Amino acid sequence: MQHEQDNKGFSIIELLVVITIVAIISAVGYPNFMDWREDRELRAATEKVSAMITNINTQLQRGNFQYVQLQIRPIGTTETNFYSKGMYQDTFSDIISDSNKTLDCRLVNSGYWDEHKVEETTKAVSVHINGDGSVCFSKDGSKFKTSGKLDSNINLKIAEQTKDDYVIICTTSNAKNSGGKCGVNKSSGLEKPAYLVLWSRFGTVKKYKWSGNDWTTQ
Repeated sequence: MQHEQDNKGFSIIELLVVITIVAIISAVGYPNFMDWREDRELRAATEKVSAMITNINTQLQRGNFQYVQLQIRPIGTTETNFYSKGMYQDTFSDIISDSNKTLDCRLVNSGYWDEHKVEETTKAVSVHINGDGSVCFSKDGSKFKTSGKLDSNINLKIAEQTKDDYVIICTTSNAKNSGGKCGVNKSSGLEKPAYLVLWSRFGTVKKYKWSGNDWTTQ
């Protein structure tokens, strides 16, 4: 004997209800997803910059270079390039021993540095300067210098201390809304998410995250 089966599909109303629920969930979740993605991109850029500073200072301690540089070059408000450069012992000694030459943290790509490399191109990431800036390190810290836009960093209170050796990393949308570069504090338009890489003359690196009002240890 064949039993009758009650095979029914979804009604139009039921489908509309399901679609509406999915749309509501997507609308609520999308901003959170975008915030998470932006924060992840900035965090990754922060880690890259920190690693670059650590790496060039490791090269110093190993004797591979006698003088090194991290150069930061913002490309409008769409991306930022980070370069590492190194000077060999012979070049370094020649400059130091020649009274007509000066050891400085110059922003050139040839004729001064022995090695020059584009380490990272970070899209959708902006910094707090709107032009080239660089920081240079020597093995004993005595030749520590900054140049370009980094040489005019304003003093910030970070972890209860006043510091000016840093780079701030924020979203390109934040930079566009605050004059083409990241703000350095709330009054200058800095918004979450944002990160800060702080360095010492000896190449020690610390990372901080913007809470919306202050810099906190990452």
